[in-house]
Amino acid sequence: MKPKLFKPFWFLLTMLVIVSLACRGGTPAVEPVTPVTPNDTPGSEAGDLSSANRARLISATVQILGLFNQNGELVPGYVGSGTILTPTGLILTNAHVASPASQGDAENEPDALGISIIVSEDKPAVPSYMAQVLAVDGFLDLAVIQITSTVNGTAVDPNTLNLPYVEMGNSDNVHVGDSINIFGFPSIGGNTITFTKGTISGFSSEDQLGDRAWIKTDATISGGNSGGLAADNNGNIIGVPTIAAASRDSETSDCRLVQDTNGDGVVDQNDSCVPIGGFLNGIRPVNLAMPLIQAAQAGRQYTSPYSLPGVVSQPGSGNEAASDFVWLDTSPSTPQKCEWTESTVGSYPAGPLCITSGFAYSGMTNGEVLVEYWYKDGQKVAEYSYAWEWDEQGLFGTYLPNEGNPLPGGTYRVELYAGEPLRLIGSSQEVVVGGGGTTEQPTQPSGDTITLFGIVYDASTNNPISGAYVFVLTPGTTYEQWRNENFAEKYINTYLQTGADGSYAITGIPRNTQFTVVYSAQGYYDSFADNLIADADDPALNELNVGLTR
Repeated sequence: MKPKLFKPFWFLLTMLVIVSLACRGGTPAVEPVTPVTPNDTPGSEAGDLSSANRARLISATVQILGLFNQNGELVPGYVGSGTILTPTGLILTNAHVASPASQGDAENEPDALGISIIVSEDKPAVPSYMAQVLAVDGFLDLAVIQITSTVNGTAVDPNTLNLPYVEMGNSDNVHVGDSINIFGFPSIGGNTITFTKGTISGFSSEDQLGDRAWIKTDATISGGNSGGLAADNNGNIIGVPTIAAASRDSETSDCRLVQDTNGDGVVDQNDSCVPIGGFLNGIRPVNLAMPLIQAAQAGRQYTSPYSLPGVVSQPGSGNEAASDFVWLDTSPSTPQKCEWTESTVGSYPAGPLCITSGFAYSGMTNGEVLVEYWYKDGQKVAEYSYAWEWDEQGLFGTYLPNEGNPLPGGTYRVELYAGEPLRLIGSSQEVVVGGGGTTEQPTQPSGDTITLFGIVYDASTNNPISGAYVFVLTPGTTYEQWRNENFAEKYINTYLQTGADGSYAITGIPRNTQFTVVYSAQGYYDSFADNLIADADDPALNELNVGLTR
């Protein structure tokens, strides 16, 4: 897990304009709005949301920022919305906003969640708090989070927050033709709160949920609205905006890249699409969120009763077992894909592209986690985890790849862990690759290329760092340029991860061509060297050992 560093995160908000605000103790001076009855404000039309209720709902809508650690600082990676449900800072939002990993997107799981509060409807929300996830359901795409500290990391007592909040409604009591009011921070709306209104157009069913799995509406919703507030004319929350320009029964329609939503000066695939007429959006009914809210308020662990392929949602049976391990022939493999046959082997020749272990399993539950630990010469070299989806018992094969490159010689084995909490359910016998016990040295490159190799280690302990990334950027690209482009993949020429001993070797780097090399590991500051170049007089093998600092 990356460290969750509580440092100010407004210095790199490329999508947000932050205004200064006089505050005490790091929190903005937010005054809660006293709840009022509908239509009690002079001038409001019968059946419409009153101006007083609008003000209350605006104050209770927050902007949520997914924050990522970059060189010791927390930097926003994405923006969503949420609704304050209690004066103590309990917030309802989408799972894909609070915890993308709950939907199988672990790569985009943030290191922290920032909460920005509205202090004026015509100004950007102000970064004020940090929050943590209390309950999440990837299937429902719902999550409940709790404010825990100020933006500077100072712990807060939730009972003293006294934040404006929204009363709970009953989504089972809404009907086709009823009005609906949407509050949030869509990308196309800039950095201030956006209010749209529309009509409940119908309902969509979904397996496991029944006929009211979705509320369909013609109210405008787009990227950034996710997790926000859908309210009735009484000012009560009835749902969470979740799907833009789509429903379960229809494909996305009329959502086009016509506006520079990310502010980079170019309208391209990196921008959010803008719905243009003839669309229906999806609201997840608030009644489906009640089990999560109740678990969060009671301090209970929430486990989803629904199964979502590829997402961990079940704790497991406690009776999981793996046995009868064998090693399988992987000679049909290509650099693009590991393949194996049913033939068993006692060892592997030198340089296999992968190795595969087959085993029998029992007691498994779809939706529980399975973790693989792979070892070479007694040192862990790889770890994989995924949601199980192959039923209770049967035969299974798992493999160890090497990014299309030959595996180094050594003695290998695999351990399997499953369930919650994790426990060892089986371990393979050892298998020898290429005679075993040796560490392969970089091979001599051709005359027009060089090899860069060495060790990546912790500068304070001198211990090697396993799994550190080594990137070679495209010619002419500096580290600062890459960082300013949000570390875009198009600027990466090649990369690899260090082994258990911290070693790496990148071959095929052209001579007489500028390149930048970057060293990166979770929890450490990046290290880099810009505009390197190897000319005809430089050696073919170049050793570069790098110490990273926390």
